[in-house]
Amino acid sequence: MPNSRLRSLIPLFAAVVLWSCGGGGDSDDNGQAAPAPAPAPTPPAPTPPAPAPIPPLAQPALDISGTAAPVGIDYWGDNSDAAGGKGETIDGVPCRQMDETYHVHTHLSIVLNGQLLTVPQQLGQVPATTTAAGCFYQIHNHDKAGRLHIEAPAPVNYSLGGFFKIWGQPLSSTNIAGITGLPVVVYVTDNGNTMRHTGDPSTIELRSKRLITIQIGTPLNAIPNFSWNGT
Repeated sequence: MPNSRLRSLIPLFAAVVLWSCGGGGDSDDNGQAAPAPAPAPTPPAPTPPAPAPIPPLAQPALDISGTAAPVGIDYWGDNSDAAGGKGETIDGVPCRQMDETYHVHTHLSIVLNGQLLTVPQQLGQVPATTTAAGCFYQIHNHDKAGRLHIEAPAPVNYSLGGFFKIWGQPLSSTNIAGITGLPVVVYVTDNGNTMRHTGDPSTIELRSKRLITIQIGTPLNAIPNFSWNGT
């Protein structure tokens, strides 16, 4: 009986000895707790996807010389310029009697989920009243083909943002004349060469024969292409 009791105490004695020798927990030779392991390094951020390729220009170009037929479908109606210019100078663009000494054109296409939208006509034209003469902003249009007229006594450097302010509509990378909540990509075509514009669209210069395409929503298969006589 004593022997069996002694045998039962052996494991307890061994555990006490192990603990006293430092086997009961992590510690260094001085009895201090071992430092915690260093945290794993943060994984690198994923590489952003490459931008989609620039679509080709549609062929052949649609000739919109003269008073052209409407381009696209109606979206904004006939009163979309209610908050637009009434004759006051806007963004440095005056409203005066027409002077075509300097006269160039830029084309604007707005495409929503693959569908061309009609840019309303007669934007930037202030009709005469019984008390005031009418005037033309030096950026304006005549028909619904999307061609913008830049007309002034001398060469000027106006931007797309000025036209939208005269129209009375917002323009930013997230808001195109009131259309929001969809991705926006802007393309600029000069002499048949198309580039993606990555900055503020309101800063795009209105140049002779330039095509400005605002893609809203789904990607384009081809850039709308237009031509006209003259500049």
